[in-house]
Amino acid sequence: MRSERIVGLTLLSLLCSACEIEKVSIPRTDSRVALHAVLSATAPSQVMLLERTRTGSVAVVGSPFDAPDPIFTDAGITESNAFVRLVTPDGRTLIGLEDSAVRSDGKGFGVYRIDLPGSALVRGGTYKLLVQTLAGENLSAETSVPGGAAADVAVSLTFDRSRDTALVEWPAAAGARSYFVRVETPFGPRAFFTDSTRVRLPGDLRNVDTDALRHVFIPGFPQAVTVSAVDSNYYDWYRSHNDAISGAGLVNRVQGGLGVFGSLVRLRYEQLTVVAPQSGPAAGTFVPVGSAQELSVSPYLQLQLYVESPAARSDQADALSGRSQRRVGFGDPGCAVCGILGTTRNGRIELALLRGWSATDTMEVFTGEIRGDTIVGSYRGLGGVAHFVKQQ
Repeated sequence: MRSERIVGLTLLSLLCSACEIEKVSIPRTDSRVALHAVLSATAPSQVMLLERTRTGSVAVVGSPFDAPDPIFTDAGITESNAFVRLVTPDGRTLIGLEDSAVRSDGKGFGVYRIDLPGSALVRGGTYKLLVQTLAGENLSAETSVPGGAAADVAVSLTFDRSRDTALVEWPAAAGARSYFVRVETPFGPRAFFTDSTRVRLPGDLRNVDTDALRHVFIPGFPQAVTVSAVDSNYYDWYRSHNDAISGAGLVNRVQGGLGVFGSLVRLRYEQLTVVAPQSGPAAGTFVPVGSAQELSVSPYLQLQLYVESPAARSDQADALSGRSQRRVGFGDPGCAVCGILGTTRNGRIELALLRGWSATDTMEVFTGEIRGDTIVGSYRGLGGVAHFVKQQ
């Protein structure tokens, strides 16, 4: 028995050693300076973002995203106090100032702004960007601005998702490598390049840029559709991708660093107000009811709801979308009209009342039930009971 036990233990140790995976140490890569700068013919000034690539040696913890502080609040490593210059086609040199040095709130580290309105960009002209960091690293890149008349003001249209198709056309632009079509949605943009000068966007278009293949057009939401002529740098950078294994794949034309210095001219700008038929007990325009005192303090003055997507199975909820009209007090910087996303099933309803038009930014949550033409429920943060009646 003892010899059998010894043999068993020997075999077990051999099996364990055979299954052991060899450990290989992967050296850390050196940090590089990365820039993102796109000259825009419709921007009031030209902006450049400067940061460092991550190597794993620094633990970065980001706070909630804040547009005036895009690098820091997106868990990036800002590159501050750099010397930024833009050389124009006629040889003038413009200096970029870091936002954090001029803003009273100190935000904007790594954000450099050049006082050059888009209307002053020379079509077909070549601009050279020069950057020198405090450590003495030098970056340079060039871009040639495409031609075309810039679309500064949006054309406002009502778009019925159930029956309409957006036909967007534009003239060819000299010097354009491609055309960049972008549709803003609450779940992130649907964007693609095309060599054509026209696109058809049907109302039932799906967003392949999102995991759930959501609809592109969401009832109740204002959605911008833009078409821009872009240069080769912009086109090659955004059409290429970084390989997770090799790290190769990005088309980089920044000398001494990583990133993109491109240019674009917005040729078409349409602002669609998306609607759809309002059918079903959860769809329609609802207004608060109650005593005069209750109405005077109601945080929401109107809910306009649509069934965005009916449930595919009986055990699933219908998806809702729409917009709310919010009571805005003195000094309140929030939106007066904001987006709504939600669900309803078996007479129960839950609404995410957004701070603006992004699905990632919820201001308040309302839960309740549908009783005939009335929604009765409460706010998660504000509390209290609220009644909304459907307008006929």
